[in-house]
Amino acid sequence: MKLRKTILSLLLAFLLLLGCGATAFADPYPFNLLVLVGDTSGTVRAAWNEYEDNCFLSLQDLSTLLNGTPAAFTLERRYTDADGEFFAVTTGRDSEAWNGAGPASDGRWTSSLYLSRNRIFVDGAERRYYTCKNGSDLYMSLTDIQLMLDIPAEFTEEGLRFFPEERFRPDVPKLAEAGYFESFSAVLLADADNGYVLYSFNADSTVPIASITKLMTYLLLAEGAQRDQISFDDQVTVSAEAAALSQGADAMVSLAQSRAYPFRELLAAMLLASSNECALALAEHLDGSEALFVEHMNLKARELGMGSAHFYNPHGLPGYLPGAITNKSQNVMSARDLFLLCQILLRDYPEITEITRQQFGSMPSLKYITANSNALVFNLEGCSGLKTGSTNKAGSCLVATLPVTVGGETHTAVAIVLGSEGPDNRNQAAEILLRYARDTWEERGFLWQEDFEELELPTPGISLPWHKGD
Repeated sequence: MKLRKTILSLLLAFLLLLGCGATAFADPYPFNLLVLVGDTSGTVRAAWNEYEDNCFLSLQDLSTLLNGTPAAFTLERRYTDADGEFFAVTTGRDSEAWNGAGPASDGRWTSSLYLSRNRIFVDGAERRYYTCKNGSDLYMSLTDIQLMLDIPAEFTEEGLRFFPEERFRPDVPKLAEAGYFESFSAVLLADADNGYVLYSFNADSTVPIASITKLMTYLLLAEGAQRDQISFDDQVTVSAEAAALSQGADAMVSLAQSRAYPFRELLAAMLLASSNECALALAEHLDGSEALFVEHMNLKARELGMGSAHFYNPHGLPGYLPGAITNKSQNVMSARDLFLLCQILLRDYPEITEITRQQFGSMPSLKYITANSNALVFNLEGCSGLKTGSTNKAGSCLVATLPVTVGGETHTAVAIVLGSEGPDNRNQAAEILLRYARDTWEERGFLWQEDFEELELPTPGISLPWHKGD
């Protein structure tokens, strides 16, 4: 009887998983979508992901329809011993038959649609978008197609129309009017060099920030090195607490208690892979204990005028408050205060981007190799950082930066997206914001408000008499 109940419970759980989950498509079969390109039209297989209007298209079909246009491309599924399976997109080339299996419109359907990060290379450069594999085909969201191929599209009364003669230029004010950003907890796009805000939504609301916390952790570490309290060339001895965290469910890097590791490797793991255990080890190295480091985090936030910020730990994981009646604690901050933190980092410690712009990092002493958790360093040329974050309460968060040079002058755009339902939406929104800043500046130059006075940032360095704990 118990075995029968167990089997029934497992079967029910399996059925529930099939019916929900952010990666499963609502309709397991595609439909034909009319697509127009100039005077040409044809059908492209499409599917809704979770909700109607969240449209994913067959790249295989689209590549055939774009033949003979400036946006022509081919899609090939390849395999090498070094890279395993991946998909290669080559732009500027007309599509042909698929692996000898027939034309793109053969209508074959080999599997259910589930989103994953299938490896994609565009003209030899790796891109990181969420797609669904179906044999030799990929289904990709219409938004990501426009971002990846730099080709705009819009729905018309006739059908979905692509404009291969034009560049994809997102219109943030128009998107904001349509409610595009209202699904996020907070959004802000601004110029780190003069403080000019190009767009904001809920920017003063205090919200959980998850591992975006590690930007404040980096600031304190950099200031500690500036005071010669620590050095980035130090060896960091791992405590029992950091070692235990490295064995937990959210661990990225395995750390051995009492063993010493290079500071720079722990720092790279913290920023690129968002390692919580490395953040804790570095915090303890600076101040002797997590408690004292967190106290200094909150003191620093107040010193900088960040009234929305409150920290419980140096990494951003949720924890439970002590006591007989307890609740989860979450590090919090507003998007506007977070932008101020980014301004200070980019002004006083720009070397952070030497790490955060890297696509991959290797930490030999940690026996760890990682890809940057920020997909935009792959998807948007020139993206220089800064940090991702994600918890159930915070949602998917991203602070992304893009230096833009106009007339010999360089400013850095900062896009902050907090509280997204998933990393795919967060990445899309941040890339759209940064592209909008770049396009606007290239067209109009760097913007200044009427009677705008350059934001006076706090003086570099620490004014509080902090000392390492015993």
